[in-house]
Amino acid sequence: MHDGSWGIFLKTILLLEDECSLMNLLRHVLKRNGYVIREAASAEDAIRRCREVRCEIDLILADVTLPVSSGIQIALLLRAEVPDLPVILMSGYPVTAWRARDAADLKRLGSDSVIVLQKPFEPQTLLNSIRSLSGALYAVGRAG
Repeated sequence: MHDGSWGIFLKTILLLEDECSLMNLLRHVLKRNGYVIREAASAEDAIRRCREVRCEIDLILADVTLPVSSGIQIALLLRAEVPDLPVILMSGYPVTAWRARDAADLKRLGSDSVIVLQKPFEPQTLLNSIRSLSGALYAVGRAG
């Protein structure tokens, strides 16, 4: 359980994952560490969830490969509404093995506030990535 030793700056996470077992594991890890999760199993579901909460999400955690779209395309769409929205992308493949469109979309997404995690990864790696994005945004907010 979260020990309270660090502040949760990025509290609400849009979790976009189409694999049920991984969705369950990620939900468990994140909730146990104090995060509020908005789950989506498809691109359409992610957009609907975001609109339900008026894009009041702090971070997107998305699978790159989805049945109809990609997590990167959804991140691009949501960043059009919330430009500084942090993104963590998950993929079973290294970036060099991604489809050309996904690689191009990743470049369009940019490197600011974007982390790519290659599956499988340890829960602590995910938590550290979220904290890293949170710390970077906190530092920028304090400086600005």
